[in-house]
Amino acid sequence: MSLPAGEEKLATDIVFVLDKSTSAEIEAQALNMLTDLQNTAQTTGADINVGVVIFNQQANTTGFHDLATDYSVIESEIKQDISSGTNTHAGLLAAEQMLSGDTAVADSRKYMIFVSDGITYMYNETPTAIGLENADKTNVFAGPDNWATKYGSNAAPSEGWNQYLGNVAAQYEADGGAYEHAYGVAYDTTTYISYDEKVNHAMSVDVALLKTYQTYQAL
Repeated sequence: MSLPAGEEKLATDIVFVLDKSTSAEIEAQALNMLTDLQNTAQTTGADINVGVVIFNQQANTTGFHDLATDYSVIESEIKQDISSGTNTHAGLLAAEQMLSGDTAVADSRKYMIFVSDGITYMYNETPTAIGLENADKTNVFAGPDNWATKYGSNAAPSEGWNQYLGNVAAQYEADGGAYEHAYGVAYDTTTYISYDEKVNHAMSVDVALLKTYQTYQAL
């Protein structure tokens, strides 16, 4: 120990991962949290770096900002208006890249704040989906409505989430990517799940939830 002792100013990284399909109320709560963090930084002199990941079909990031000096920039990034699609998996992947990429801050001082309604239906950094034929067999699509098409209602899995995710992982592995398709590109006759076979395959919502869960646990 040296005398006189010097105070070490520890830096902290915080990444907000925000689903833009959530309500304005949720966005307001995220902004309230940001204000609380700013007050803490000003009171304690803490060095807080804040990054924002906004996701729709894909993740949108702008890098880290110093909370003490760039509050208005961070606020505008949280408020930015982006719509069309929900890819929570891409959002989490982007957060992981941001946090791991800052080697100047110890992993023990890195945090992620994930805000989402939990509904997701595409996955991967480049949006990927699985088309499912609808009940009247007139259309093929990937979207949150696929859940009710496959399971008959919007209720949570009756077998519990752990069993559900295990079943999805087994179906996804068995399919071997045969039904995966770039999101937004028309499905041909070989790359979608037929309505009559829906219970035997992992649909887009299934895989998106599985990959979101796996990536969140890894983080």
